[in-house]
Amino acid sequence: MVSGSNKMAEIMAAAIQLFKDKGYHATSMQDIADAVGLQKGSLYHYISSKEDLLILIIREALAQYISNLEEIARSNLPPRDKFAEAVRHHLKGIATNLGMLTVFLREAHALTPEQRAIVDRETRRYNELVEGIYQEGVAQGVFRPLNPKLVCRTVLGACNWFYRWYRPDGPLSLEEMADFFVDVLFRGIEARPAASETAPPGSGGQSAAGGSDTSAGA
Repeated sequence: MVSGSNKMAEIMAAAIQLFKDKGYHATSMQDIADAVGLQKGSLYHYISSKEDLLILIIREALAQYISNLEEIARSNLPPRDKFAEAVRHHLKGIATNLGMLTVFLREAHALTPEQRAIVDRETRRYNELVEGIYQEGVAQGVFRPLNPKLVCRTVLGACNWFYRWYRPDGPLSLEEMADFFVDVLFRGIEARPAASETAPPGSGGQSAAGGSDTSAGA
């Protein structure tokens, strides 16, 4: 006999797949019931509405993200490494939970105002952790002193779009993609002259090591 917790996990997995493939609004409770082999009436024994199912999926995604990021923030890594790990963690979270994160990033607008307030609060917690890592780097002279919220939104905005075009069978591995993001976010795309070309005469400046030529197509 399937336990209630196992059946609920099955319902959530089916809903994630349906919401991802068909879209939240185009998916009915009957679709979900059919996917898990239940009568529609029996489905309500586990979940009261499609809206409640959506908030469960989104909160599960956020809980996983926050827990892992808190561990990174508490670590003894230097701020630059912490920030790089935060970026890698974000991308890997999307790639390894692509269905759940697609639903979260694409369908969150369908939440009720009350549910949206819960998600906004938990999202702020995540953003504050990223901002805290950045500000730690600023305090140690590792990062430029910019607007922390704008830095956070720029970085996470770039990472969040990953769900739209990432494919596991693409030309680069997930690790290579994560390294590419970190390189571009930290170094930018501006070509910089070698140190010997810009150093004052007689200063003995040496050329800095260059980054990799790794590239990826969407």
